[in-house]
Amino acid sequence: MSKFEELCQSYVLSRKTYVDYRDACLAFSQALLEALVRYLEVPDGRIRLVPVNREPDAEAIYPLGGAMHLDDDTYWHLGVLIDLSDPAGAYPPQAVLIKLLLKRCAASFCVRLGQEGDDFAVRDGYPQDLASFMDHIHKTIKESYEEGLQQFLIQQESTRKIGFSD
Repeated sequence: MSKFEELCQSYVLSRKTYVDYRDACLAFSQALLEALVRYLEVPDGRIRLVPVNREPDAEAIYPLGGAMHLDDDTYWHLGVLIDLSDPAGAYPPQAVLIKLLLKRCAASFCVRLGQEGDDFAVRDGYPQDLASFMDHIHKTIKESYEEGLQQFLIQQESTRKIGFSD
């Protein structure tokens, strides 16, 4: 085999490794999203995916692969919008952006909520790992709404930052 053929073989192996990794991350992301919808009991039509590395087209419906990207931090990034509303109709609906990050870590997936979030290890076949992360997402969103005004009033910054949407 020539040196050029060796390089071509290395290239093919590299692409296959990347595609296998991407496919595993996409499959895990799909399972994660399905679990999130079940856990939060999100009604049909109230959740959608968006890219977080560019301004999403408001009219577009993004498939999972079109909403995810592999960033320089080695994590796959995915935006999940959940449309919340007041059942009484007194307040306008609001879309909450949840930025999920994930990557394969040894025998599990590492997932986090937002760029600065803590990693949660989710092992295949351990539903309690996933439940712990779902609890964290629910708690973070709920606390943001329940404590948001107080945090806004005490912070020194002139612009409010929501913890789970970086």
